[in-house]
Amino acid sequence: MISTKLKKNFITSWQLSVATTSLFLGFLLSIQFKSQAEHRASNIPSRRIEDMTNLLKESEEKRDSIERTLADLRDELAKVKKNSSLAIETKESKNQMVLTGLTAVTGPGIIVTLNDSKNTLEKGENPANGIVHNEDLLKVVNELNAASAEAISINGNRLISTSEISCAGPTILINKNRVAPPFEIIAIGKAEVMTSALEMRGGILETVKFFGLEAKIDKKNDLIVPAYNGSLDFKYSKPVMVSVTKGDL
Repeated sequence: MISTKLKKNFITSWQLSVATTSLFLGFLLSIQFKSQAEHRASNIPSRRIEDMTNLLKESEEKRDSIERTLADLRDELAKVKKNSSLAIETKESKNQMVLTGLTAVTGPGIIVTLNDSKNTLEKGENPANGIVHNEDLLKVVNELNAASAEAISINGNRLISTSEISCAGPTILINKNRVAPPFEIIAIGKAEVMTSALEMRGGILETVKFFGLEAKIDKKNDLIVPAYNGSLDFKYSKPVMVSVTKGDL
């Protein structure tokens, strides 16, 4: 009986010692783990700061390089603008500017002047027969274009492919600008050909003169047709992008 009791006390003492030792070891291990974790955590920010410092340095170097390149490009652009005579202008580009009417041109041609009639109206005569209408201007312009006129203007308004000559009460609209008689039509081209086209028998000038309108043609060796200064608003048309192949270079 006593032996059994001693045995139980020995087991209880042994278990308590083991438990105490385990707790102590666990405490030591937890302190070690915490210390290692803190050590690692203290190293992470320093590495990140170093990495961020390197990235910032690289970014600043790239920025400086881009700024230098941009400054060089601006200098080149300034030189091109300053020395515009060095800009490459092909014959085709110049012809396109003339064709579209976006540049003023000079050359030989004719001046056609149309004005309302100064004759006194007869009884029962239609007063509309004695004034210049937009149709009269259109017919003159069409004849000039057919006679290979290279540039045309009416009272300082350059005519292009989208120009309109329309009636607006007592006045006429050209490129949405109001114009009134006398109408001075300047056309650059071969004067003899354009004059023959307008003065042909039964032509436009013979017709307007029949109704008493004033019409005359003056040949000039040095005329100026101004550039088109209206709006260019294309709502539907878009340029076709043509890819450049190796054979085109």
